[in-house]
Amino acid sequence: MRLNKLAVHAAGAAFAFGAMPAAQAVDMKAGDWTLSVNGNVNAHYVNISCDDNPGAVTGAVACMQNADSGEDQFSNVRTGLLPAAIVFTVATQQNGWDVSGTFGFYPGIVSNDGGSPNLQQTAGATNVGLATTGIDARQVFLKFGNADFGSVKMGRDFGLFGFDAIINDMTIPGVGASPNAVGAPANTSLGSIGLGYIYTDTLSQINYTTPDFGGFTATAGIFQTIDSLTAATSLGVAESAPGFHGQLRYGWSSGFVSVNGMSMDVDCTADAAPGDGVCVEEEATGFDVNYKQAFGPLELFLSYYTTEGLGATALLFNGFDATGSARDSDGGLAQLTFTAGATKYGINYGESNLDANAGDLGTLLDKNSKITAGIYHSLTPNLTLLAEYSDVESEAQNGNTIESDNFNVGAFFAF
Repeated sequence: MRLNKLAVHAAGAAFAFGAMPAAQAVDMKAGDWTLSVNGNVNAHYVNISCDDNPGAVTGAVACMQNADSGEDQFSNVRTGLLPAAIVFTVATQQNGWDVSGTFGFYPGIVSNDGGSPNLQQTAGATNVGLATTGIDARQVFLKFGNADFGSVKMGRDFGLFGFDAIINDMTIPGVGASPNAVGAPANTSLGSIGLGYIYTDTLSQINYTTPDFGGFTATAGIFQTIDSLTAATSLGVAESAPGFHGQLRYGWSSGFVSVNGMSMDVDCTADAAPGDGVCVEEEATGFDVNYKQAFGPLELFLSYYTTEGLGATALLFNGFDATGSARDSDGGLAQLTFTAGATKYGINYGESNLDANAGDLGTLLDKNSKITAGIYHSLTPNLTLLAEYSDVESEAQNGNTIESDNFNVGAFFAF
């Protein structure tokens, strides 16, 4: 199902998100130029117990029994929420301006000759001998600016809406929720995507960020709009006008608070009778608010989002009904971690809710929810060993439920 394709397009590297503070770039200097290289390699064993309940939930992230094999227990050896990555940044200072260009490449470890390295393979695809993995170029952007002017970023990079939630998700070096994928699984899992926040995605964009005013910064920009991947309805095609997104952020030594938003016009693919009020032009909007605070070894993170037309799990997933009317959605993530020496213990709970419109099918998703407990041990400053357990439930508007859980152990090396 298309939702499993999302599973998988998860977010970029932990160093890019600032989630792995031990990692430091390898810098090489030549005159006024600096080439920085950083990245990660991770691998995990995942054991998944899926539901054999025949009840359907359209938009579920909990996994179902495999129809072909009749099995409800699956194992994978795969990358987790993050694919592996290597990111190159070339930077210099010229005429008082800091100038840089970044290229980020993200491979997985699972064979995927049948398609994208980050999408679950098509029906019938298998992980066969002599197959290879692929590379996803998620980041291609330039930046220029200085302390007085602020900075401009132009190119392809992660969006603003949903970004602070995913970069602070404790499962970022691990797996979190993992849909079943036998034979040819995708190269990224869900973490808490669709289970407390919507995936930020990578967008072609032009942004301006202000200088830092005592911890306060603001970012505003435009981005290339996208079409819906779940456009089973006649609505789901982006308008030619750009989308808009922005951020207000205030940070201090032990935490931050931020508000992020995005907006884009969405149009119909077809309208048999223009002006009849069916399949009209709509606007998809979303806002999130995030709060993080450290209390010594304890760290609290809270995130909440609300949208109209953005749907659940990924941007525009099930965001509109068959008449072209936007569906509302909301959700949030609550997380508490405790660090003792080289080991971090954490628990988080998240849920994502989708409101049905009149006439929606009863199997449409009502709520995806998850609780994850994890242990993350820094064997060395750059190598983390980890174990997680996640319990996932998906519920439809008519009460159908699907439950699944997964246990994973693995390692995450960042440099």
